Amino acid sequence: MSPSVASASATSSTVGTSVTTTGRVDSSTEENPTSNTEPEYTLEELERLVGVPRQDFLLLIKTFSYILRRISTFIIKPSLLQRELREKLQLEDEAKIDAILRLWVRETTPIMNNLASKRYESNVIEDVAWKLNMEISSHCQQREKTPLAVLQMKTAVGEDINIEMTQPELMELYNQFESIQGELDAMLAMKTTGATAPGNQ
Repeated sequence: MSPSVASASATSSTVGTSVTTTGRVDSSTEENPTSNTEPEYTLEELERLVGVPRQDFLLLIKTFSYILRRISTFIIKPSLLQRELREKLQLEDEAKIDAILRLWVRETTPIMNNLASKRYESNVIEDVAWKLNMEISSHCQQREKTPLAVLQMKTAVGEDINIEMTQPELMELYNQFESIQGELDAMLAMKTTGATAPGNQ
C-alpha cells in the first residue's frame, strides 16, 4: 500500500465519522421477524472490526467507494479494473490484484449472462415522450401545488411505462444520465486510442 496515498487519504474530508452502513429490510423480513438482517455499524465500529490503522482504514473506505463508482466500466471490461488497481489505487501485490479480478469476474458473469438473455430484448425502449402534471394538496386551508414531470416510455413489445418525478428527482435522473454518458465517452475514447496505438497498426 503506497504511503503517499495513505497519507493523502488520511487528510481527506470526504469520509466522515458519522457514516453508517444500513441493511435493507424487505417485505419478507417484515413477515418473518426471525430472519437475519444486515447489522448496522458506525465508522468507528467498522474500523475496530477491520483491525487496521486509521490511515489504512480510511484508504480502504475510499478504495471501495472509488470501485463502486466505476462499476459500470469494470463490469463490461475487467481489464480496466486491473489497470486502475495498479495505476490509480497503486496496488503493487500482483497476487491480490489477480484474486480481486477472479472474484470480480466470477460474481459479474451471471449478471452479464442475464443481460445477454433473449428475455431482455423486449425491454428495449423504442419511444419516449413527456408531459407536465400539477399535483394539488390542501393542508390547513393552504393549497400547495407541486409540478410533476411524467416520462412516458414504450418498449419493443408495446408495453407502456409511465414514471412521475418531482423537479429534484428529475434533476437527479438527468445527472445520472450525464454520468453514464461521460463513462461511455471515456470508453469510446479509450477504445479509439487503443486502436490507433503504434502496436495495433
